[in-house]
Amino acid sequence: GGWMLEVRSTKLPGEIELLARAASLAEAGIDAGFSAAKPGVTERDIVAIVSSTMVLGGGDPRFCVVTFGERSALADARPTDRALRPGDIVRMDVGCVVSGYWSDLGRTGVCGDPTREQRERYRALLAGEAAQLDFVRPGVQAQDVFQVAVDTVESEGLRPYRRHHCGHAIGSEVYERPVIAPGETTPLREGMVFCFETPFYELGWGGMMVEDTLVVTAEGCRLLSHSERNLRVLGE
Repeated sequence: GGWMLEVRSTKLPGEIELLARAASLAEAGIDAGFSAAKPGVTERDIVAIVSSTMVLGGGDPRFCVVTFGERSALADARPTDRALRPGDIVRMDVGCVVSGYWSDLGRTGVCGDPTREQRERYRALLAGEAAQLDFVRPGVQAQDVFQVAVDTVESEGLRPYRRHHCGHAIGSEVYERPVIAPGETTPLREGMVFCFETPFYELGWGGMMVEDTLVVTAEGCRLLSHSERNLRVLGE
C-alpha cells in the first residue's frame, strides 16, 4: 500500500550497501560483456557472459537486455542469434538481486568507430543524465528532475526527446516510488535511492542509453555505480 511504499522510499545504510553491491555486479557483467563484444559474437553469447559474471559474484540475474544494431531500439527484447557487425550499436540494460535488493544499469557501445550521428546523440543523452546528477538534492520535486533531463538532451541537439520517465526509485523492487516523471510532485529526500536514465529509441536506427544508481545526500547525491559512462568503442 501507499503507506508502506512511502516508508520504504528512504533507505537504511545497510540497504544502501546492498543496492551498491547489486549495482557493482551489474556493472561487472556489463564490462565483461563489452570486453567480449567483437564481430561475429551473438546477443546470446554476450547475455551468457553478463549473466554468469553476476552469478559468480553472488547476484541473482533478473533481466539482461543485450541488443545489437537495429535491435537496440527494442527496449526489453530477448537475446537472439543476431551476430555483431562493425558499426552496430550495442545497448545493455542489466539488473540482478543481492539479498533481496535490485540493480538496474544501462550502458551503450559501438562496434568499431562510432559515426558522427552516434557520437552526437549519445553525447546529448549523457549530458541529460549528468544534468540530473548535478541538479538533484533534497527538496527538489521528481518532476523537476525529469524536466532538467529532457531540456538538456534537447538543448544538446537531440530533439524532440520524448520520454514518459527519466528514472525511478529502486530498492527491494526494481521500480519503487517516486518515479522521475511529469506530474510527480514528490520531493526527494536524503537516503532515497534512484536509477537516473536517459534512453533513446528510434525504430530502424537503434537505441542508446545511460543509466546509473545514486543515493540522495544532504549536499546532492552520491553515485553507487562507477563504471565508464562514455560511449564504449568495442571490438578493438
